[in-house]
Amino acid sequence: MKRLGRHLAELAILSLLWASTAHASLVDLTVADVVAQVNQETYQHYLDETLYTHTGDNRGINGPEHDLARDNIYAELDSFGLETLIDPLTAGPFRVTPPGGNVVATHYGTVRPDEIYILGAHYDSVSNPGADDNASGTAAVMEAARVLSQYEFEATILFIAFDEEEIGLVGSSAWVDEHTTADIQAMISLDMIAYNGSGSNRASIYGREESSPLKDALALATELYGGLTAIDSGRLDASDHAPFEDAGFQACLLIEYDVWTNPHYHRPTDTVDTPGYIDYAYATDMVRSAVGYLATAAVLIPEPATLVLLGVGVLLATRTSRPRRA
Repeated sequence: MKRLGRHLAELAILSLLWASTAHASLVDLTVADVVAQVNQETYQHYLDETLYTHTGDNRGINGPEHDLARDNIYAELDSFGLETLIDPLTAGPFRVTPPGGNVVATHYGTVRPDEIYILGAHYDSVSNPGADDNASGTAAVMEAARVLSQYEFEATILFIAFDEEEIGLVGSSAWVDEHTTADIQAMISLDMIAYNGSGSNRASIYGREESSPLKDALALATELYGGLTAIDSGRLDASDHAPFEDAGFQACLLIEYDVWTNPHYHRPTDTVDTPGYIDYAYATDMVRSAVGYLATAAVLIPEPATLVLLGVGVLLATRTSRPRRA
């Protein structure tokens, strides 16, 4: 009886220790751990090897590599166990020739699945390799999906590779038009995130005043998890966040600070083969920024307390199974 009482006391003490310390520290630690899973080598693999970003490649809507890149994006997102589909752009005012397609992957929330956070990037180019514009953002969405798909969140996260941004935000406009009643909490567009010509390690965040709460939260995550200096650069309606803001949703653009001095913008030299051009470390920090924001905003569900209790149970079982002394 004394032995059982001692075991129960040990269990009570361990449970109290967990209750008093685990909740706050585990949430913070787990968000940091999630961000730590972002891997530069994996990001570079997506950018260099799956999105046709070498000299001579062409992901324009009529380019030979456009559909190949789209299919690679689909295959990768689907491999993470996400519900993945290609949403064709074939109807309504957004019909174009040839029909394109947004790649949409859904990671359902387990508490508030109707609340949606979106991380998006366009994968089409202006008939060039588009390494920075915008394979850099697309690879980021793929890497973020790889990492975040391993964890559970209270709210739903969508990962979307938009098509036909370069001909007028067609893909994102079409998607928003079909989801005007959705409970979209926030949308982040990653567009051109890999050129750091000045070496300043700064990032620009664009969005309207109505999206200031999102911009402020993303800026905090950019500095905390990406180690970059975030600059609120005002309004810019030239990326896939704009249709979301038009529809009344909070949305913003995370983009390289040196975008306006990028010498390879919309040129054939926007390729991973251009020496000293793509800054993979900087781009990976941008991914960490987005992952840190999403893991926080969508509310990461910490590792279950049952794991702690399981460990206690193993400890007790081990002790009670010891043979008694003669």
